[in-house]
Amino acid sequence: ACVGVNLVPVAPGCEAAAEGGCANLRVRNGLALAGKFMMAITFSGVFIYASEAFPSTLRSRAMGISSLSARVGGVSAPFVVLLSEVSPALPMWIFGLVALGTGIVSVRLPETLGRKLADRV
Repeated sequence: ACVGVNLVPVAPGCEAAAEGGCANLRVRNGLALAGKFMMAITFSGVFIYASEAFPSTLRSRAMGISSLSARVGGVSAPFVVLLSEVSPALPMWIFGLVALGTGIVSVRLPETLGRKLADRV
């Protein structure tokens, strides 16, 4: 959704029209909101998956690392938004490509459905 924001063209002068009938601006805002919604869902999913995927002896450390990674992303997000001064499309490309990359990597994670939780490594 975040990458899709950059693919929807905006007519010149449409960004300044806050109340006008810029349909493309509404599509862009909707895609950005969908991206934010999907990131919020993923944020909670990380904790659910991490609690099932790691053995009991490492679970608290893995949950801590998962939480740390999520917090680092949350802290760095405002700084990525500042890159819009370089290029208005750059923040959405960064957010979208990072999300796409993590989605591709997460496909390789093992399935936990129906498996007993591991006690040891």
